[in-house]
Amino acid sequence: MISTLKKYGYAIAGAAAALVGMASFASASGTYIDLPTTALADVTGYAGSLFTDLWVVIALAIGLPLAFYIIRKVIGLVRAR
Repeated sequence: MISTLKKYGYAIAGAAAALVGMASFASASGTYIDLPTTALADVTGYAGSLFTDLWVVIALAIGLPLAFYIIRKVIGLVRAR
């Protein structure tokens, strides 16, 4: 079991070293992605509008099971008498 783990560990370490070595050939070292200054606002604005559109579905997904739970508890109180 341990020798198998060592074998996989060496394979992963070798693959990682190969990828790091290939990065310089692919001109990937020292390259940065330039984002516009409004990138964060664009992403968070979309998340807000997505939540606004989905609030009915979320309310139903939470409200229906909660309603059945409350109805079951109320019926349980009436039966106890």
